[in-house]
Amino acid sequence: MSSIVRVTVGTGGPAHAAPVSCVAFRADGGRLASGSHDRSVIVWDTTDPARPAMVTEFGHRAAALSVAWNPGAADLLATGSADGTAAVWRVVDDRPPSQMKVLGGHPGAVTSVAWMPDGQHLICQIAENRAAVWNAFGETYLGELTDCVRLAVSIDGLVATVGADGLVAVRDLWRDPGRITYLPAAAVEDCAWSPDGGTLALAGADGSLELLNADLLPIRSVRLGDAPLRGITWSTDGGTIVAGTYDPGLVALDVAGRPQWRNTDVRLWPRSLAAAGGTVAAATFGGRPQFFVQSTGQPLGGGGGQAPAEPTAPFRGGVVAATGRIVTAGPAGERHPLWEHDTRVAAVAAVGDRVIVSAAYRAVRVMLVADHDLVIERGITLHAPEPVKAVAVLGSPEAPVVVAASHDFRLFSWTLDWTGMPAGPRLIGEFGYGIAALTRLDDHRLTATDHHGEMVILALGPDGALSA
Repeated sequence: MSSIVRVTVGTGGPAHAAPVSCVAFRADGGRLASGSHDRSVIVWDTTDPARPAMVTEFGHRAAALSVAWNPGAADLLATGSADGTAAVWRVVDDRPPSQMKVLGGHPGAVTSVAWMPDGQHLICQIAENRAAVWNAFGETYLGELTDCVRLAVSIDGLVATVGADGLVAVRDLWRDPGRITYLPAAAVEDCAWSPDGGTLALAGADGSLELLNADLLPIRSVRLGDAPLRGITWSTDGGTIVAGTYDPGLVALDVAGRPQWRNTDVRLWPRSLAAAGGTVAAATFGGRPQFFVQSTGQPLGGGGGQAPAEPTAPFRGGVVAATGRIVTAGPAGERHPLWEHDTRVAAVAAVGDRVIVSAAYRAVRVMLVADHDLVIERGITLHAPEPVKAVAVLGSPEAPVVVAASHDFRLFSWTLDWTGMPAGPRLIGEFGYGIAALTRLDDHRLTATDHHGEMVILALGPDGALSA
């Protein structure tokens, strides 16, 4: 991997050219690292979080998906990328960043990086339900954890993982090769240890926040709403937990489960959260991370960019559209509600004036409507492997092919015939810069455009499969 280094000092101007996918505060709170689907990593001066200033910029060959400051050396930063590499960088204010180590050969995107407390060992979560363990400075691969889609490391070196089977596990990699496990009530989207290492917080897809002790014994469970939770972080003093929701928004509560504040902003992408020194930082769909006062939720600097537009698609001389959780159809000013999702709708599509598709979180609803009105004749809900950002539909109303792009970099498809189980999801491919948009060209072709401006035309084959 070759680095891309662009240095800018003391500016609050434009930043990433694509969504901010990950954020991490340095231990003292004076610097924040953010990564983006445009492949860049930016380090911000956050000594005044109301006026964050870009310090330096560097990056990978593909989307930067994770950042983590070294616990023992304040000038070292680990990054993980969709190109299958992790890297260790030395980041010092008065000179350009330097790439110290590259940990490559991973069979998939590195979606998370986490340092062990010794500051020498790095765990890289891979988009293949496993994690690689490295001696980072010796560039030595030590083995892997085979049940990992989310991970967190405590101050005591306990590694918490969430597997594809839903099991939460805790293990001590150096002293005990075994593990203890816990099966939560709902799928877990993220996990985070408290600063003292005594409590593990789980963000649930059913909107619940679970707190467990280090032995995975339940402490309490708090329902924060019906929207799935995504990112989660603790305040530096361990007294506050902040969770991101897919609505999207942030919710803060104390360790007793009492709500403190809630902030909703459609520009937020709470895939990643961080807290330090009384400030919370969140990833966003804009080019800059957003900062909040930890005690009140008051927005500070950063963020910016326009809110995502209401999802719409042409349909019968009007549009099919979504406002919040409600899907509607009809001409402007006369749209009729059709159905409601459990969380905010991210995308809609239509084909042949008969089929309407809408996506919210991982649920993709496909509805066949009557010829001359909006009566739903048939419907099915597809379940995507990852939260969906964009959808398209090809083929015919009798045999539609639904295409869904995840918020990260994967593209999936399903083939329907309305008489049996849908075929899919099929993984069509991965985009190293993340997928920005899907555009239907005709009944058999669409374009997928990434955040780097590259476009691929995909065509529907006779067997219902898509290919470039």
